[in-house]
Amino acid sequence: MVFKNLRSLVKNEPALFAVMLICVFASALLLCFSYGLYQNYNVKLIESSTEYKELTLDVNEGMTLTKGELCTFIEALPQSVSGNVWLFFVSAKAGSIASHRPVTDELKQQIAKKFEGYIMTDDEGSELAFDENTDLSDWDGAMFCFRFRYQNGTYKLFDTNGVKDKLLSSGRMYSDKEYSTGTHVVVGIDDNKLGQNGAAFLLDGGNAWLWGEKYEVIGKAPGNSLPTPPITAAPDELVLEPHLNMCFTNALTNSQYSDMINTAENVLPGMFRFGDLSFPDSESRYVYNNIILISALIAFMSAVNYVMLYQSILKRRSRTAAIFRLCGCSVGRAVACCIAECIIIGVPAFAAGVAVFIPLMKSKLSAVLPYMEGAYSFGVYGAIFAGYILLMLTMTAVISRANIRQSIAASVSGRG
Repeated sequence: MVFKNLRSLVKNEPALFAVMLICVFASALLLCFSYGLYQNYNVKLIESSTEYKELTLDVNEGMTLTKGELCTFIEALPQSVSGNVWLFFVSAKAGSIASHRPVTDELKQQIAKKFEGYIMTDDEGSELAFDENTDLSDWDGAMFCFRFRYQNGTYKLFDTNGVKDKLLSSGRMYSDKEYSTGTHVVVGIDDNKLGQNGAAFLLDGGNAWLWGEKYEVIGKAPGNSLPTPPITAAPDELVLEPHLNMCFTNALTNSQYSDMINTAENVLPGMFRFGDLSFPDSESRYVYNNIILISALIAFMSAVNYVMLYQSILKRRSRTAAIFRLCGCSVGRAVACCIAECIIIGVPAFAAGVAVFIPLMKSKLSAVLPYMEGAYSFGVYGAIFAGYILLMLTMTAVISRANIRQSIAASVSGRG
């Protein structure tokens, strides 16, 4: 019965049959192309988002960035920028022991005993000898590392949810109040690191000497080599290393980067070096983020067109359908025959569309859209095919069932 109906369709309605084939064939091409176009752009979007989830601003040569100047810059940033930063990171050289605490004979003896004739190793790897005339010069490798965020006008501890490693070995972290007010507290050094670079001599019982003042030790961190306070508790004149690192909750946008540049030029002209960043333009982002919606709409309209064409065939067969029903053919069986016809027509036509698309994509489209080819697999083609055919068959089943019921009612009433 199914093949008899198809032969009749090809013989009596060749133009209609050709349009149905073209409809499915074109749908396969459009759906495959839409998917590849979306994935090609999506890869670019992911790459740019990953790249701009972090940013380092370098200080221009010949310029010096102090803690006070850094805070002025951060506080001047629009909330749309600073609120998107979950981590600001800067560092500063430790300087000398003598620059932090009073140097007494007792302290010199402690250092001499601890280091057994030398204090540290310089940049060339040479040991610096210690004697009574040593001025306790710099240990170049030691750094204060400040990690924080600034949101809604307040300095806070950085968002520790973004860090998987253990932050403390004992004690506690700074409170938001301590951070915002610049309270003299520090997270100190884990015991197994004491004395490796002289930092142990900054400690004095439960306190630490920093920049000539005492700070309370509230916790110990396995990652620290120096007792580190909140950046708000460091002196404004502290010279920082020439790098400001930022990590963003959401990818940095073009407008946020422009605001950052404008703020820097207003409050610290010539301080930072801003590179040229390439952002996806908002118009392209909007268009491509709607490609899947457009693709789904194409699939739906294509299926509707196909079913409308098939409905016209069913109406022409209404008398034949009524006769089959009166002879005992169930509605379910009649609907199954219609679905079988659609499968026989749709599957080869869709497969032909995919077969044409694959070499076209590899030879032509991939040159323009380089990430398109990598977006496809047998699973992807199968999913596109299954989605389209399922939609088409569902609509066919609904319409054919309604038409078959109408045909038998019309025949009985004499209108068929």
